[in-house]
Amino acid sequence: MTEKDVEIYTWQQFDEDVEKIAEWAKDKNFKSVYGIPTGGLTPAVKLHNLLKIPMVLSKDDITKDTLIVDDIVTTGKKIHALLRLLGSSFRVATLCCNVDADRPDFYVRQTTKWVRFPWETEETSRYDGTPII
Repeated sequence: MTEKDVEIYTWQQFDEDVEKIAEWAKDKNFKSVYGIPTGGLTPAVKLHNLLKIPMVLSKDDITKDTLIVDDIVTTGKKIHALLRLLGSSFRVATLCCNVDADRPDFYVRQTTKWVRFPWETEETSRYDGTPII
């Protein structure tokens, strides 16, 4: 992967994008938020504070009223695996979505590049693919 294939995502973009997710989510009556490990944890904490709803830390605590968040949908495999465990009727929001991926219910940015988020290093960015539980 070359430098031109990587998009550097900033903390300013993060703050702006999480605000957009919060705006979308505020009238949906979510009762909690769950961040898919590892990339969804940072947006989940911020949404927990913005929406003033509890953050659940286990997939076993997810209900139909839980907003599921992740940093990016690259292919959709991780989210589909979680939804297969949970069943249908869950809503997912992400900061970014790859143009070729299955779409979550809400996303802010579309990309064709590998995105390096500000909480990642160059090395750890390559580990994206951690288990969902």
